[in-house]
Amino acid sequence: MSFLPSCHEVQTDLTEYTEGALPFSRRAGIWVHLLFCRVCAGFLRGMKALPGVAKASLAAPTDVPEAASRALDAVQAALKKGKP
Repeated sequence: MSFLPSCHEVQTDLTEYTEGALPFSRRAGIWVHLLFCRVCAGFLRGMKALPGVAKASLAAPTDVPEAASRALDAVQAALKKGKP
């Protein structure tokens, strides 16, 4: 392994790189690689964006259609009455 790692090596170590868990020489090599490699830099941007995307996809919808809202109300009313 040389000072400047390959794309495969960079992508394998990106989690540890973002967590600061790699030795300085390894972090420096990845940093230089990311300066020149748009593919790996994009991979890192996508990896950093993933938690926000996942959180947004799990958020409750803000605009529930009227029919779904009525159906939910009916189910909740039936459960309160003890009906299946």
